[in-house]
Amino acid sequence: MEHAAVAITLGLAIGLFSGLFGVGGSSISTPLLRIFLGTPSLIALASPLPVTLPAAVAGGVVYQRQGLVNLRAVIWTSMGGMPSVVLGALLTRWVPGHWLMFFTAAVVFIVGVQLVRSQSPAFEGDATQLAKRRWERPPAPPPATALLAVAAAIGLLSGLLANGGGFLLVPALVLLFGANLREAAATSLPCVALLALPGTVTHALLGHVDGWLSFQLSVGVIPATYLGARVSLWLRHIRLRRPFGAFMLAFGVYFFVRELLKTI
Repeated sequence: MEHAAVAITLGLAIGLFSGLFGVGGSSISTPLLRIFLGTPSLIALASPLPVTLPAAVAGGVVYQRQGLVNLRAVIWTSMGGMPSVVLGALLTRWVPGHWLMFFTAAVVFIVGVQLVRSQSPAFEGDATQLAKRRWERPPAPPPATALLAVAAAIGLLSGLLANGGGFLLVPALVLLFGANLREAAATSLPCVALLALPGTVTHALLGHVDGWLSFQLSVGVIPATYLGARVSLWLRHIRLRRPFGAFMLAFGVYFFVRELLKTI
C-alpha cells in the first residue's frame, strides 16, 4: 500500500507539471521513480510512457477548447515521428541502463534551460487573443517535409528515452515554425499522445513496462494533467516558468550526480 501511495503521489506531481507547463512532466517521471521507489533503470524509463497518452489527451482537450491546437502540425508531426519512435525504443537493447539515466538527466536539464529562457509574455498572453490568432507562423505554412524531418529526429530520441518528446517538440515549433509558446505547448500534447502509442508497444514487448506501476501513476497523472492545464489558463499573468525552470536545472544536476555515484 505504501508503494502504491507513493506512486500515485508521484503521478499527481508529474501530471501537474505536464499540464501546467506543457513540458517537464514526462521528463521528471523517470528520476522520481528512481529516487523515491528505487525502480530499475529500464522499468523507470518506460513504465511512465503508457500514462503519457491519456494524460496528454486530457491536457490537449483543455487547450483545443481554447482553439490553441494546430491540427495540421499534429498530423504531420505524428506521421514523421511514429516510425522513428519504434527505432529509438529498439536501440535501448544495446544502450546500457546507466547511460540512459545520464541522458535522462540531460533531458531534465535541457527542459530547465528552456523554461528559464522562455519568453514569459508570449506564453502568458491573453487566451482570447491567442485563440483568435490560432497560430503565429511565417506567411506560408511550414512545409510538410520540414515537419516530417523534425518529427523523425524527435521521435528517435523519444523512443530511446521513453519520453513523450515535448521537451524538444515545443522549442522546435516555436523556433523553426513560428508558433506562439502557449500554442506550441498545446499542440505538443496530442503529438506526445500519438508518439506514445508505438513507443509503449515496443517497450512493452521488450519487457520494460511494469503495467501495475503504470496504472498507479495514471491514477494521479490523468486528473492532475487536466487540472494543470486549467491552472495554466487561470494563472496566465503569473510568471511561474522561470522559477520552475531553475528547479529543473538543479534537479537535472542532482539526478546526474546521483546516478554517476552509483556507477563508481
